[in-house]
Parts: sequence; C-alpha cells; structure tokens
Amino acid sequence: MTKVCVIGVYVDDMDKALDFYCSKLGFTVRHKYDDCLVHLENDGPSLILETTDKPANAIYPGTSQVAIGIETKNVEDMAKKLRELGADVIHDVPQDFPAGIFMAVRDPAGNLIELLQFSKK
Repeated sequence: MTKVCVIGVYVDDMDKALDFYCSKLGFTVRHKYDDCLVHLENDGPSLILETTDKPANAIYPGTSQVAIGIETKNVEDMAKKLRELGADVIHDVPQDFPAGIFMAVRDPAGNLIELLQFSKK
C-alpha cells in the first residue's frame, strides 16, 4: 500500500523558516540533523525542513504545485494571528472549497500553506 511518510519543505533560510514554522504556526523541533535539515514534531507525516539555494516562486493559484494543508477550527482567527505576527497571508477573506473554507499563507521561502476549516457534514 502507498503511504505518505514525510513532507519535505525546501527553504532558502533555515532561521526564517524555523521562526515561521515554530513561532508562528506552533510546530516544535523534534531533531536537528545539522544546519540544513530539521525534523519538526507533527501528528501526521513527518515534516522536514531542508535548505536549498533559491526561494520558491510558484504562482498561486494558477500553477501546478504542492500545498501543505493545516487544519484549524477557525481559519479567520488563525489568519488574523498570522498577519499580526507578520506572515504573508494571501487571502483577505476565507475562500470556499468543497469541504469547507480556507485561507492561504506563504512561508518565508515562498512555499504555500493552506489553512483549512472543514465543514461538519
């Protein structure tokens, strides 16, 4: 059976990435393998930050890409908190999708995170 076991997030500045993923999104560092590879604590698949030379420059929405989805009970409150912490929140208001609502945010390297609030059905 096929199973996702790790999500790799490539970042161009590990310090900025750790500030975003830990201080803003609330992840904690599980293990630092060295200065270029960090394993974050996560209840789902392993989340790994790995350094690269260049930031992402994907156009969102509109191009094929991978987005990390983070579930939240209140997408507007989470987006507001992230804005107050200086994060690049893309949407001003929640967007509809078939399973609920979402708002998108970029990490400091330009990677896309979707904050997801699922409908109760």
